[in-house]
Amino acid sequence: MRELFSFLLFIAIAFSACNSDSETLRIAHLTDIHVSPGSEAEKNLDLVVDDINALQPDFVVVTGDLTNTGSNAELLAVKKVLDRLTVPYYTIPGNHETNWSESAGLMFNELWRKDRFVFSTDDYLFVGFNTGPYMKMGDGHVKQEDLKWLERVLNSDENKDKVLIAMAHYPLADGLDNWPDVVDILKKHDCKLDLCGHGHRLKLLNFEGIPGIMGRSLVTSQFDDPGFTLLELWNDSVFVFNKEPGESKREPFFAFNLLSPDTLETIPVSTRPDYSVNSKYPDVQVEFELKDTASIFTGPCLINDSILVYGNSLGYIKGLRIADKKVIWEHRYSGALYSTPVTNGEVVAFGNVEGEIVGLNVSDGSEVWSVNAGTPVLAEGIVENDALYIGGGHSGFFKIDISDGSVLWKYNDIDGLVQGKPALGNKEVVFGAWDRHLYSLDKETGSLRWKWNNGTSVKLYSPGNINPVISNGKVFIVAPDRYMTAIDLETGKQLWRTNEHQVRESMGISSDGTQVYAKLMNDSIIAVSSLTAIPKTLWTIDAGIGYDHNPCPLVAGHKWVAGATKNGLVTVVSSDGEQVLWKYKAGNSSINKIVTDDEGNLWITLMEGKVMKLRHPMNMR
Repeated sequence: MRELFSFLLFIAIAFSACNSDSETLRIAHLTDIHVSPGSEAEKNLDLVVDDINALQPDFVVVTGDLTNTGSNAELLAVKKVLDRLTVPYYTIPGNHETNWSESAGLMFNELWRKDRFVFSTDDYLFVGFNTGPYMKMGDGHVKQEDLKWLERVLNSDENKDKVLIAMAHYPLADGLDNWPDVVDILKKHDCKLDLCGHGHRLKLLNFEGIPGIMGRSLVTSQFDDPGFTLLELWNDSVFVFNKEPGESKREPFFAFNLLSPDTLETIPVSTRPDYSVNSKYPDVQVEFELKDTASIFTGPCLINDSILVYGNSLGYIKGLRIADKKVIWEHRYSGALYSTPVTNGEVVAFGNVEGEIVGLNVSDGSEVWSVNAGTPVLAEGIVENDALYIGGGHSGFFKIDISDGSVLWKYNDIDGLVQGKPALGNKEVVFGAWDRHLYSLDKETGSLRWKWNNGTSVKLYSPGNINPVISNGKVFIVAPDRYMTAIDLETGKQLWRTNEHQVRESMGISSDGTQVYAKLMNDSIIAVSSLTAIPKTLWTIDAGIGYDHNPCPLVAGHKWVAGATKNGLVTVVSSDGEQVLWKYKAGNSSINKIVTDDEGNLWITLMEGKVMKLRHPMNMR
């Protein structure tokens, strides 16, 4: 490392000596500060802000993970400290702000106006953008509209002659699903440097020839004391320092010339996505495909196999005629849509981040009714006998007549976002929330039958974004604590609990209810018996899906089980666990949901804005 540093420093100083009349631009780079009110991190950030104020750099950039859970209280606390800076500062969210945000990202935008920025100096253009992920586990992702914004900014005449420096939370590499799209745009505009976070270590990276500087976290095992990253841009060179409060600036941690791409030759780059798996299964037919102009966070909703409804990240809910892909109606709401639409065939219902649960006429898209939930609604509902059961953000859980929108009951005693889809029994509706609890309510009255938690105080282990399944008098869940749990449906008594398999949030159930399926975080799909009093694994199959934590539920037919990954791969295995039947890589972003039509075709939406229908002979009923 020292030999590499000496070489790079020699190049930087030698080049800069030819242009010694230029001024130095100093940037304080904060990232991964993870503040919560009253925490040690908040005290450390106070020290860093005091140090920056004494140092007086030209400006400060904060590249995400300002908080632990993205809560409003945490965001307010960190802003209070950052607002003490006496130099300009610019900030973008990280995955901790976009994955668990109680406001679905609205509070960040309210406090800092936008989740992206652009500004310039005489010589440099700085752009920062959100890399997600968005309200669920998955890889990072740059929204389609943000890619278009980036192109517009960089194509502007006033910006063309400036040196481009980009900033994002995720490195522009594996872990950011559409990194090739971002890198292609930046390379086209001769980007000289990218600043990022996420890895908590001060590190030099290679984004296909674009130098990347991963900033240190506020506290890291790499260094003994809290601190931040300081950059000095001098002529065409960059000097990078580890800066700790109260300590003088030491020698650069590394330095290099922005015009010398050979400085990155020994640093590996990510491999671009590989679609060769599709050639191995030629019987897969893509019978429907469209690309939206925005990203998609909802699943698809099929109505009589003739109308397709979905929502996008620009707030549009769209009804399409499947036969010709024509949009027959659409509405726009403020903020992205996350709630997958559900229907009784006449009305389609969903939630929005404005805090409404809405019912639209499926024929013309006219609004039939609206219920004010009070907080952002991200959950998918379920319909039974014209009754809609749906989580209403943080404010409660609703039973609504889907035909006219009348609230039949509301349960209020919840202290966390309800995000997943509920399950229905004969007498009960069961759902989880980000307050650590699984709830069972009486379907007729909305009264609490029981609630369960896993015994930990850690809210991020909550069954918040799960789809429980019910069979043989039991409720089955998998959750971020990586346990599968079976609970007595009548009493709420925990029957068994196991972490034998590394589960997370993706599960499903066989058509006859005897097998409970789960997608593991490393390659495999399992089946567990719903009949036994103790956990009994019926089969495990290595499906070759790699490391995955996409919460997309598994879907089962008569002889098959289908799962989907964070990188756009659909995998279908036999329901006896004996073989992989087929695979199809539809894109490289998270698949939101799989639904089936009357013929057994699979319909999917992908975060990158795709809607697809996949047909395979083995899935035909």
